[in-house]
Amino acid sequence: MSPLRTTALFLLSLSLSSPASSQPLWEPVSYGLDDSRLHLVAVDPQVPRTLYAASLRAVYRSDDGGRHWSQRFRTSGHAEVMFLAVDPFDGPHALVATTRGLYATADDGRHWLRAFRGGTSEEARCHVVFFHPFRRGEVWLGTAGGGFVSRDGGRSWQSAGPELSRRSIRYLAIDPTPPHRLYVLTDHEVFAGGTDEATWQSLFSLAATPQPLEEAAEQADEAVVDETASADQLTALAVDPALKDGVSPSSPTTLYLSSLNGAYTSADGGVTWQPLTQLGLGTASIRHLILHHHSPTVLYAATPNGVARLLPEEQRWEALYAGLPTKAARFLAATDSRLFAATDQGLYMLDLTMEQLAQGNWPGAKALLGDFVHEPSIGAVQENAIHYAEVQPEKIAAWRKQARMSALIPKFTVTGDTNLTDFRHWDSGANPDALQKGERDIDWSTNVTWELGDFIYSDDQTNIDVRSKLMVELRDSILDDVTRSYFERRRLQVELITDPPTEPKAQLAKELRIQELTAILDGLTGGWFSSEIERNGRR
Repeated sequence: MSPLRTTALFLLSLSLSSPASSQPLWEPVSYGLDDSRLHLVAVDPQVPRTLYAASLRAVYRSDDGGRHWSQRFRTSGHAEVMFLAVDPFDGPHALVATTRGLYATADDGRHWLRAFRGGTSEEARCHVVFFHPFRRGEVWLGTAGGGFVSRDGGRSWQSAGPELSRRSIRYLAIDPTPPHRLYVLTDHEVFAGGTDEATWQSLFSLAATPQPLEEAAEQADEAVVDETASADQLTALAVDPALKDGVSPSSPTTLYLSSLNGAYTSADGGVTWQPLTQLGLGTASIRHLILHHHSPTVLYAATPNGVARLLPEEQRWEALYAGLPTKAARFLAATDSRLFAATDQGLYMLDLTMEQLAQGNWPGAKALLGDFVHEPSIGAVQENAIHYAEVQPEKIAAWRKQARMSALIPKFTVTGDTNLTDFRHWDSGANPDALQKGERDIDWSTNVTWELGDFIYSDDQTNIDVRSKLMVELRDSILDDVTRSYFERRRLQVELITDPPTEPKAQLAKELRIQELTAILDGLTGGWFSSEIERNGRR
C-alpha cells in the first residue's frame, strides 16, 4: 500500500472516530483464538488486563488485554464449559464449571484438578461458580441438583441448605454492601439469604412456561438444552447497592433480573417487582446483564440482538452496534473503563471512557489516569533511563568503595643492579698465561608496602569527585528529559480523550507528537518503554 493511500485511510479513520459519532466503537480482542463462538468472558479482578474467554469446549487466557491468547483448559468427552470464575484474592486460582464436574487451577491454568464431582448426575452438572468477593476462600457452586458452598477455596464442600437442594441453580450474585446478601437464581425463582447461615427466602417466582426443545435451543442459542427448558427461564441478576454516592445507606437495594422472556426490577430489595421496559431491545430474551457504576448508563444487557444499554430517564434501551459484526451476544464482563462481550464471532471490547466524557459524566482524575495503567510509571521509566545510561548513584558508591579497598592491596617493588669492573690482569695462579677480567657484582632487592592512609583519603578520591560531579549533571539532564517527555506525552493522551480536536489535521499533529515523544523515551531507555507497553498490553 502506498504511503499516500495509508495516510488517506488514517485521516478517514480519524474523521469516522470523531466526536460527531455518538456510538462508541467495539474492537475485536480475540485474534488467534481457535474458537470464535464464545459464550463466557471473565476478568481477573487484581490484574484487569488478564482475561479469560470460553467456548463450549475450551477455556482461553490472555495476559495482555486480548492481544495474545493461549488455550488453558479443554473438556473431555461430551462435557461442556458452563461457567468460569477467577479468585479475587488469588489470581492464579480459577474455577471452571462443566457438565461433568468442577475443575480448579492454582497456576494460571497450566494444571487442572477436579474440585467437585457431585453425588448424582444432576449434581455433576455444574451451572455456575462464584467466589465471594469479600471472604477469602469462600466459593459458591450451583448445579442442576442443588447448591453447595466451600470455605476452603474448593477443597471440601457442603450443602447450601435444604431450600436449594435438588433445585437447578442458574446464577449467583451478591450485594457488595454489608451484610453481603447472596442471591440465588433457579430456573424460575429467586432466593436470598445470608452467607453465614444456610437459610433462604424466596423473593420472586415465575410459573414455568414449557416450550418445544427446538424453540428453546434457538432462543437460548446453547448447544445443550435441558429437558425442563422453558420460555421464561431466569438467566442473570444484577445488584445495585444502596450504599453509593448520593444515596442514603438506609435506602433499599435495587435489583435487576433477566430471563429468556423479559426483565424485571425491584427498588425495595426484592419485596416488590415491576417489569423492565423492553423498548429498544427488539427481543424479550436477555442472556446476561451487568451493572457498571463507572458508566453513565449503568445497566448493560447481552441479547440475541446484540448488546444494549438502559437509558433510565428515557425508559428505553439503546443498542450498541458500532463495530460489532454480530447480534449474538452471550455474556458480559467489565473493568473500570472497558466492557467485554462474548459473541458467536469472538470477543469484543468497548472503551467506555469516551462515552463517559461525551455525556459529561467525568470518571474523576484517578479513574481517567487509570486508563493508562498498562503504561510504565514515571518512576520506572526514570530508573530504566538511569541504568541504560549507566549513571546510577550506586556506581559512584562503588567507585569510592573500590578506592578505599585499594589500600589493602600491597605495592610490590623489585630492584636489581649489576657491576662489572674494567680491571684486567694476568692470572698468577694455575693458569699464568690467561688474562683475567674484574669480578661481576649483582645486587637485587624486593619491597612490599601498604598505603594505609588511603583508607581515609587518597588521590583517587579527587578523581572520583570530579567524575561524580559530571555524572550527577548527566543524570539530572537525563531525568529532566525523561520527566518532560513523559508528562507532555501523558497530557496529550488525556487531551485526546477529554477534548479531542474536531479537525483531523489537528488530531494527526497530536498523534504524531505522541509518537515522537514515545521515540524519545525509547531512545532514553534503549527501547524498554515501548516493549513494556507491548508486554503489558491494554486492560
